[in-house]
Parts: sequence; structure tokens; C-alpha cells
Amino acid sequence: MTIPGKLGPVLSALDAERGRGRVAETLATIVLLAVVAGAPWIVSKAALNDLGQAILFGLFAISFNIVFKYSGLLSFGHAAFFGLAAYGAALLLQAFPALPVPVLILIAASGAGLLGLLLGHVCVRRAGAYFSMTTLAIGAFFYTIAFKWHAVTGGTDGLGSFMPASLMLLPGWRLVNPSITQTYELSVAFLIPVALAAWFLLERTPFGNAIQLVRQNEQRAVFLGYDAHRVKLANYGLAAFIAGIAGALWAIANGFVSTDSIDLTLSTTVIIMTFIGGSQWFWGPLLGSTIYIFGSDRLSAVTQHWQLWMGLVFILLVLVFPRGVAGLPGMLFARLIGRRDV
Repeated sequence: MTIPGKLGPVLSALDAERGRGRVAETLATIVLLAVVAGAPWIVSKAALNDLGQAILFGLFAISFNIVFKYSGLLSFGHAAFFGLAAYGAALLLQAFPALPVPVLILIAASGAGLLGLLLGHVCVRRAGAYFSMTTLAIGAFFYTIAFKWHAVTGGTDGLGSFMPASLMLLPGWRLVNPSITQTYELSVAFLIPVALAAWFLLERTPFGNAIQLVRQNEQRAVFLGYDAHRVKLANYGLAAFIAGIAGALWAIANGFVSTDSIDLTLSTTVIIMTFIGGSQWFWGPLLGSTIYIFGSDRLSAVTQHWQLWMGLVFILLVLVFPRGVAGLPGMLFARLIGRRDV
């Protein structure tokens, strides 16, 4: 098809720019995952411990961003899925200490995913502030259950005696008193395939196209035959399932679960992580969680008011770099090109 006039060259330039953007994102993804996988041979044990926490929060933040980026819904109660799976994994290990880790995580994450589907029937029918307030109420409800149900959750004391003497990865393969490196490798072994599968599903399949179409123009999507409610519900359930994987891994890696894993603070922290890294890039939340964990760790060693400084950094990033750290190279490049054109 020939495009008349000056429109053809413009569209060709836009297609070329999109192609370069995809190449840049692919290269950045390869570099990021290579650093994550090779960290045990690069960084110190102390840094590896922080990076392990960042990876688990990064997977959680990616799950939050699946709802925010692809469905355009801002959730203030996403920690409910993370915390449910964390408590679920802890209780399962208490009852079945010989349960293999993949089965344990699958059961806990499936519970979170099922909860996401059930709650999603109510939540995703709403949009904007109504959706956010509904998720906030749901998050507060599950936090109250964890806080009050002391006989099961331990209340404010939490659960801290659920880890078995040896952790069964697979039949015949156990970890006895896993080291920081082994715990990190276990987290990476789940992070990379799970996140890559989610990325492929959302970026390279008709399901992902349907989600993005519903977000861009829901009325047009309905006109074309899509069930907008089911599309958003499926995406919400997927995000809850991945948050559950992160929560279950968190319980295993830390050997302790408390109400901190399901409260409003965690739901807002994951939002900060996502915005710091950049919500427009699929892997931006992982980058943001790393910056947040290392930054808060270093600041807390210097001052007791580290949260104030982290808040100021977050405000500065939002005002100056609205696309987050991941969008910084593109912004600088665009400004450079703009100055050259002047």
C-alpha cells in the first residue's frame, strides 16, 4: 500500500523508531537479567543479600505493574496477594515440611490467583479512584484478618518457626541450612522464567494485545467483540498469581512472616518501587526495587529519618523523570535530538 504525500516518510520514521526502541529494550533486558543471574560471582555476600530481597520485591512490583501498565488500574491493596501467599507457604511448611518447593509455591500462588479472580469480579468493574479505593478497602480487610487471627497468623508476633531442618527442592534434592547464595539462586530460578513468561504473554500474544486494546479504548474493544470485563479480570488474576509467587518465595527466603507482608505500607512501597524504576518498561519495577532496597539500606545506616529522604527522592524522580530511571536514557536522547533540531 502506497501512502500519498508526506505521510509515508513520517510513518516509516515512526516504525523505525519503534524498532530501535524494541531493540534497545531487548538489549537492556538481556543485560539486566545477565547481571541478576551472575550476581553471586560479582558482588559481596552483604550486597547479594540485599539484591535477593530486591529480586523478590521486584517480582512483586512487576505483578503490580501488570495491573497498572497494561490495564491502567492503580491498586492500593496489592499486598493482600503477596501476604496471603506468604502466610500460606508458612502454614503449608508447618503442616507438610517435606513438601517440594515448586509444589509449595504453586499451591500458595494459586490461592493468591484464585483470590484475585474472586475479588476482581468486584474490583475491575470500577475504574480510576473507585477501583483504587475498593482495593484499599480489600487490603485493609485482609490486614485486619492477619492482625486479629492470632491463632493462625501469630498476629503482630508473626510466624517464625515454620522452616524445616532441610528444604526439599525436588525429591532427592534437599537444602540443609541454605546459604545466602543458595537462597538467592532459588529466587532467581523462579524470577527469570516466571517474569519472562509474563512478559511474553503480555507483549507477544493476542491476549496481551487484547489487554492493551481494552486499556486504550474499551468501547472499541467491546465493539470488536472482546469481553472487556473478562480481559481485565484475567489480567488481574495473573498479577495476583505472580504476586503470590513472590510472597511464597519471600516466606522461604526470610523464614519469617508477619503483618508487614500484608499491610498498606507494603502496598504503597511497591508503587514507589514501580515509579522509581519506570512503569512503561516491563522490567522497570525490578530496577526500581533494586534502587529502593539498596538506597534505603544505605540511608538507614546514616540517618533514622531515611524514609523522609527516600520520599524526597521519589518526589524528585516523579517531577523530573516521570518515566522513572528506565526512561532516563530515552528522555536525554529526545532532548539531545530536540536541541540539534533547533
